[in-house]
Amino acid sequence: MLENRNSADSRIVAYRPDIDGLRAIAVLSVIVYHLSRGTLPGGYFGVDIFFVLSGYLITAIVWREIGANDFSIARFYDRRIRRIMPALLAMLFATAAASALILLPADLIGFARSLFATLGFVANVYFWRDTHYFSSIADEKPLLHLWSLGIEEQFYLVFPLLLLLLARKAKAWALPVLAGICVASFTLNALALNHDGYLPAFYLLPTRAWELGAGAFIALLPAKAMATPRTMAMGGYVGALLLALSIAAGPRWLPPLLPESTFSVIGAALIVYSGAGVAHPVGRLLSSGGLVFVGLISYSLYLWHWPILVLLKYYLVRDPTMAELGLAVASMLVLAILSWRFIERPFRAVTVTSKTVRHTAVTGVTVLAMAAGAILVRSGFPERLNPAAARINAAVGSHYRCAVSDYLYFEQSRACALELPTRDPKDADVVLFGNSHALMYGPAFRDILRDASLSGLLVPENACLPIYGVNLDPACVELTNRNIDGIAKLKRARVIVLGTNWDSFAARSSQSRPSAEAMKNGLDRTIDHLLSAGKKVVLIGPLATPHWNVASIVSRNLAFGRPTTRPLHGSVQDFQSAYAKIIAHFAQRSDIVFVRPDIVQCASGRCDYVVNGHALFADEHHLAAAALPMFRPALEVAMKQALAIP
Repeated sequence: MLENRNSADSRIVAYRPDIDGLRAIAVLSVIVYHLSRGTLPGGYFGVDIFFVLSGYLITAIVWREIGANDFSIARFYDRRIRRIMPALLAMLFATAAASALILLPADLIGFARSLFATLGFVANVYFWRDTHYFSSIADEKPLLHLWSLGIEEQFYLVFPLLLLLLARKAKAWALPVLAGICVASFTLNALALNHDGYLPAFYLLPTRAWELGAGAFIALLPAKAMATPRTMAMGGYVGALLLALSIAAGPRWLPPLLPESTFSVIGAALIVYSGAGVAHPVGRLLSSGGLVFVGLISYSLYLWHWPILVLLKYYLVRDPTMAELGLAVASMLVLAILSWRFIERPFRAVTVTSKTVRHTAVTGVTVLAMAAGAILVRSGFPERLNPAAARINAAVGSHYRCAVSDYLYFEQSRACALELPTRDPKDADVVLFGNSHALMYGPAFRDILRDASLSGLLVPENACLPIYGVNLDPACVELTNRNIDGIAKLKRARVIVLGTNWDSFAARSSQSRPSAEAMKNGLDRTIDHLLSAGKKVVLIGPLATPHWNVASIVSRNLAFGRPTTRPLHGSVQDFQSAYAKIIAHFAQRSDIVFVRPDIVQCASGRCDYVVNGHALFADEHHLAAAALPMFRPALEVAMKQALAIP
């Protein structure tokens, strides 16, 4: 995060109160978004503002030191440790203690893993594989917000070395090189979005480097590029307008597949650049006392706000009241002020020796790592809880996700090896194709394939439906058509298993884009397309999904001694009223094998969400890993039928 006044860095680059004001806008936007996502749909763009500011100030400091022959890598990292680690460690100690008391085993294990990732400066990489930032499960991850700190820490590790190399070997090429990095990173971000890569585009440094690079670029850009006070003021106005629109409206007004943060980054960069040495109304507004103070405490405020909200909601097992949210906000402010006054400022002062800073950081990291290790070794200390709560909680977040090591390149996107020793899609006998509601069956099919000595490939359609020619949006249409055509061309693949979530097909669905009838016809065309290519098709039918996080909510209510008011099963009649028509349509197709997991789930006369004290679902609608054996026999029979079809 950006420096503030009275630090060692402010003696190198003159203090700018407008930048602290901009930091205040950034952190307040994020907090308001986390308090109420509908109030500021683009409030999370505050993090992108931080990226621009970090890139700007770090570059200005390092470049000036290099120019004065006074740059030291050791001193640079010493300042980073002073800036980041003491306040971070204090928050981590407090959050770890509270989490050990409050979080249930599965969630505490996830916390320990994220703590390890944070200490290793790779929190963003961990959450890329673990948590969609905008999913409901994100609200149960106390350290999720540290993904952004992971990106900055990785940036700090490599960028000063690049600046040093440019200054010594190719100073005249510094701006073109930075521009090239920004363009390359921006393009990579757009390409990731265009190839089903929203999560890596969101979480990883290579696709975020252009935001930090934008700040770095303007730090090296000559002030005369916007020469007159009038043009500087105009730049501030345009930047403020872009920021306001981005934060207030969110990404909906952006062109498709353009990085969501495009205009917020441009807006922040314009404000920072236009305020360099020139006073204008936007800069004066940002330099007002209240905003500057919030900017000064913004790092600590950012650190503390999310764990407080997460742990409060986790313990309440409901949305907080306005009074409870008010108390949470007051707690954030008090802890942020105390952290800034008694941790940030003292450790950044030159009176605290580097040896003391390093010793504190190493000791803190070591103790926290040992605590995280103990949590993992003891499996989250389930003995703390009611055994019934621990059993149900074990399902939380346990649905299958393809490991990064199993990813393969397929049709300009990716697939996943599923019992495929050669790692060549052309060698797959069976293809499991669909969105996360197909992926969740992955381990069951892996076992079936292994027992049958068959090879398999999993082709994911994240956030899309496996339907040819019609889908949720134009990007899904393009991705899905490409994948289906690619699957049809796999000569060895005999059986294609289709899996999807069925809400868009249900009679009760009113949110379908396009209509449920169009979706049904599109799925028919998908099946016909694969049949015409000589494939056998297995279609996995719908489940009675709870649409609320059974494993998490029930286990927390049990652990905290609260009643669960929601039923632990669904009505067969309700399921039939929603899905009977679509089930009948595909059941009458004699040219496919139609699997009915609902028959297994609803065998007792009701559609269970919990069986024998274990949750069937890992979240609102994905099967838990431990529930898959219950459905394997039906899947195995379907596979045998498909393979036997002449």
